[in-house]
Amino acid sequence: SVGRNRQASKSHSLFNMGKGSAAASSSSSCNSDDNDDLPSMIVFDLDDCLWTPEMHELSGMPSIPVEGPLDPSDNNSQLGTVGMKVPSRRRRGNNKGFDWGGYANDDEEVVELYPGARLVLRELVTNPKYEGVKIAVASTSLEPSYSRACINGIEIVDDVTMKDMISFSQIGREGQLTSRKTSHFKLLHKQSGIPYDEMLFFDDCNWGDHVGDLSNTFDVTGVRTPNGLQLNEFHQGLEKYKNRRK
Repeated sequence: SVGRNRQASKSHSLFNMGKGSAAASSSSSCNSDDNDDLPSMIVFDLDDCLWTPEMHELSGMPSIPVEGPLDPSDNNSQLGTVGMKVPSRRRRGNNKGFDWGGYANDDEEVVELYPGARLVLRELVTNPKYEGVKIAVASTSLEPSYSRACINGIEIVDDVTMKDMISFSQIGREGQLTSRKTSHFKLLHKQSGIPYDEMLFFDDCNWGDHVGDLSNTFDVTGVRTPNGLQLNEFHQGLEKYKNRRK
């Protein structure tokens, strides 16, 4: 019974994220007026926008799940994987060699979502108004494999990971990707077929004004999140997008 409930929850959540089929189209048409005010795709930066620390600051692959309450506003909420930890190793001198995966000291490295970002992603998963809205990520991460490990492991609600939510991802700065997010958005546009002016983008912009660059180049609506994504910034972004579309 528990397993069935978990699967039902996951199916409902993915349905809300635009991964449903005919039923989603039918429901969407019933709420077309509301949906006209929403972007077709919401794109998030990763490092210092959704989570901390940045991938290049880590000493290795974040491969160990860290458990905690999935709802940051309720410590008694369902437990799940709220972060991914780099395997730690104790210093030599105890004649035991390396102790991988132990909580040896205060130097442990755990990648966790900002509380506001977690609330935003939970809202996107659980609120039916966002059904049909695609979720994407655009990151210039220097360690794309680390980023994907976190996306694959971190849960948003019970049995729904970030990976389950994301329809399109462009991570890194190699190949067709550069340090300019315009390169990421070109590929997101090509993959999704969604016009640039139907996208909403959130980025910390602490290492360059990607929001300004994308607005000037492709007319993408964007919001700067210099202290990590906050719930009020998300709602401000939705309002900004709505007003620009009038």
